[in-house]
Amino acid sequence: MTTKNQATLRPHQGWTGEVKTGQVIRITAKSMIDFNCFEKDNFTEYFDTARTRIYNLNMYPTVNHRLFSKQNNPMMKFIKDGFSGIGLHDLQSSHGCPDLMLKTLGTIKKMTLADLPDPMGLFRNLKIYPSGQIKPNPKGPFEPVDIELEAEIDLVCALTNCPAAELSASGADCIVTIL
Repeated sequence: MTTKNQATLRPHQGWTGEVKTGQVIRITAKSMIDFNCFEKDNFTEYFDTARTRIYNLNMYPTVNHRLFSKQNNPMMKFIKDGFSGIGLHDLQSSHGCPDLMLKTLGTIKKMTLADLPDPMGLFRNLKIYPSGQIKPNPKGPFEPVDIELEAEIDLVCALTNCPAAELSASGADCIVTIL
C-alpha cells in the first residue's frame, strides 16, 4: 500500500480527511482517540455506535468487525488491530473531548453538540463489569500501536487526539495515514 497523505496530531488536536472506497486509514497512537465518520456527500449518514454494536454482537470492535451507519449500511471494516491483547476499543462511552470534535468538524460542517454522533473510543481500554459499571482498565498501550480501517464507501473521517489522564497511557502524538 502506498501512502496518499499523512498527518501528525499533537495532544488536544483534531483531524478530518476524506477516505475513499477501498482506501485504508491507519491510526498510530497510544493516547485516547475519538473517531467518527460520515458518508462523504450526506452527513445525515454517519457512524452509529448502537447499530455497530448490534450488527457485530460486540461492544469492543476489532479485526473483521464493521462500522455501520445510522441507516444500517456498512461504512468501514477493521483490518488490523495492534491494540488487541493490550486493551479494548469501545462503542459504549461518549465523547472524551466533544468541544474539540465540534471544532474539528466545524472546518467542513457546522454542528451543535446535539448533532454530534457518539464516537468510537480507540485505545480507551474501558471494562464493563457484569453489574453494568464502567471503569477504565490500567493505562496502555505504553508504546504507539497501529489500527487500520478500510472504507467501504466514500467517507469523511474525523478524529481527535484527546488524552484523558485516567484513560490513556499519556498525551502523545497520533499519526493518521491514508493508504
